[in-house]
Parts: sequence; C-alpha cells; structure tokens
Amino acid sequence: MNKATLQGLSAGIIFSTTIFAGFYYGTGANAGHAPTTEDAKELLVKKGFVVSSPTDEGEIAGKPSKNADKEKQKKQDVNPIQETKEKEVSKKEDTIVSYTLKVKSNMTTTEITQILAKEKIIDDAAGFEAYMNEHDFSKNVQIGDFVVTNNMTYRQLAHTLTH
Repeated sequence: MNKATLQGLSAGIIFSTTIFAGFYYGTGANAGHAPTTEDAKELLVKKGFVVSSPTDEGEIAGKPSKNADKEKQKKQDVNPIQETKEKEVSKKEDTIVSYTLKVKSNMTTTEITQILAKEKIIDDAAGFEAYMNEHDFSKNVQIGDFVVTNNMTYRQLAHTLTH
C-alpha cells in the first residue's frame, strides 16, 4: 500500500463514522437506553441476586432469631434444677457482640472467617469456612457492609453474607 491508498482508506473510515454518528444521535435512537431502578432490580432478580434496600438489611438484622423463641419455650418447660444450670450458662452467653463486617472486592472466605473469629462472632473459623464451602455459599459472597452478631447460626451468617 502506498501513501495515497492509506489516506483514501482513512478518509473513508472517518466519513462512514461521521454518517453513522449523525444518524445515531440525530434520530434519537440512543434515547431511552438507560434502565430505570425498577428495570435494574427486575434484571438482578432474574439473574438470581437478592435486591434489598439498606433499611431492609437493618430490619432483618434487628429481628430476634427463631432459636431465641425456642429457647424461651424450653426454659418454661424445664424443672428448677436445670433452670439454675441454664441461668449460669446464659450469664456467660448473654453478651451479644454485634459487628459490621465490610466485605471488599476480591476478599476470600478465609479472610472473612478470620475477621469474624477475631471479632468473637464465631468460635471456629475453620468450621465456618468449611460450612461455607460445603454449601456453596463461598461462591456467592456479596460486597458490602453486613451487620452480624455472635448469636447468629452458621446458616444465618451465610445467608446474610450472600444476600
């Protein structure tokens, strides 16, 4: 190819691009392509994600667990000797530790479990990591801030981190 051929080819490309851009922007073909919030939520739900607002997360974290209700029922049915033993144990377990976990991009399940163990949310980091891997939760951990407590079960923690 010589210089004149290359210049002719370049001019053709520039001319074609100008024509396409004129039709695209001049006819309004690009208008209305930005999805609305509702469309974005619908798309995410179709792809398998759970969409919630920040206030929804606070309400979920603030609800007492079902296990707490079961424990109250058990305590009502227990005789006085067992009741005193449970009071001694419950004094140790009454301190509820709440922590806001900040999951960042490229954070591994191992890092998350180590942070939770350090903050006294879980007792066994390796056990929780194994639970996450066995139930395929480790593949779906979401980025964001999550409020977790030490009285949450492994399942509740996993659901909190993946939704």
